[in-house]
Amino acid sequence: MGTPEAGSSKIEIEIDPDDEFGESYEEPGKLTAEQVQGSVIYTVDWTIGSVIDQIDADPNAPDAQGVIFTSPPFQRRTAWNSDRQSLYIESLMLGLPIPPLVLAESLTNPSHFYVLDGKQRLTALKAFVKGDPEKLKLSGLELLDDRISGKNFDEIRLSSDTRRLIQTMYAQPIRTIVVRNWRTPALLHLIFSRLNKASVPLASHELRQALFPGQLTYFINKESAESRPLLRARRLKEADTRLRDAETLLRYIAFKTNITKYGGDLRDFLDRVLRGGNDHYGEIESNLRDLLQSLESAIETTFDIFGRTAFLRFDAGRDKYMPRFNVAVFDLMTWYFADPQIRDLAKENSNRVIEAFENLCRNDEEFSSYLISTTKRADAVNGRIDLWGQALGAAIGMRVATSDYILPFLPIAPRKA
Repeated sequence: MGTPEAGSSKIEIEIDPDDEFGESYEEPGKLTAEQVQGSVIYTVDWTIGSVIDQIDADPNAPDAQGVIFTSPPFQRRTAWNSDRQSLYIESLMLGLPIPPLVLAESLTNPSHFYVLDGKQRLTALKAFVKGDPEKLKLSGLELLDDRISGKNFDEIRLSSDTRRLIQTMYAQPIRTIVVRNWRTPALLHLIFSRLNKASVPLASHELRQALFPGQLTYFINKESAESRPLLRARRLKEADTRLRDAETLLRYIAFKTNITKYGGDLRDFLDRVLRGGNDHYGEIESNLRDLLQSLESAIETTFDIFGRTAFLRFDAGRDKYMPRFNVAVFDLMTWYFADPQIRDLAKENSNRVIEAFENLCRNDEEFSSYLISTTKRADAVNGRIDLWGQALGAAIGMRVATSDYILPFLPIAPRKA
């Protein structure tokens, strides 16, 4: 991989990491369109195995074979922890799609390359395969945890049960974009900046709406964007570009209609509710509009009672509300305040409701843990609603039970094989 056109060969390194970046950067705004358009940009497909052989270019080691220099001045330092590095390695072993590398060829040392985008990925590979003084031990895996968690490259490679994973990783292709004839460091700085501005990962509901288009999907996206109470609850001034408001509405609908079928996988659960709603929208539309109206009333009631601390978590240790929207508290308050009788009694006894919530956070460790628990625990989702129902019922003098407020009008889709 000495050059994009040639195979791997030993190359004598004479590169100086500061040779082309010694002067101050020009402001990207001073660049002309001709300077940008005059660069040559092309793509090449390498394999992970060939890329590993070429990191890192070492200007202080004449015998080094690497031609990819990962630390030009505009690159950030290593930012990934071991779990995130391990997930990238897992993706390679499973043959999952990976982002391309973006390199810039050195002007003074042709066939040597600076990394504009991909340093964290290359650093993860280097830590796993060539780690010094110790190779990365994989952790935080999602699909291969039972097979290779806690093991390093050599342990996986030398085991007959797992060496195939290393072979798959080495054979994985990686698209590489190369910039040549770039003339000024300001252009590379501009490219790096644009790449990072564009590298916003797809949020869950952004992907979900693409996978499951339909009338319920449209209803949720439209109504959440126009619901002033919902936007107020999420502390949004306008419809969220990442669709957090839409996912919050879908979550409310899903729990209200199918909480008894929730098993701990939130993404799968919301997907299935959305699919079921799309398939049966004509049958459930009027119920959905009633449910949305009750949600907005529940949100307004929560603000009437709690004011600025509505939907915030009360931290007993610090004796204050934490200044961030808490979706678990949102689940609790909207679950019960959607009922008109509870709303009226709660507003009449607002001080007692606040006291009940704060005392529950102070005195019930299980409840407090439920407010920060992962949604992978179905018992936490149900448990916090049950415990708040008991405390709320005592505060307003009314029997309150979770099961009384389930509205099973929306058929959930079956799990996909």
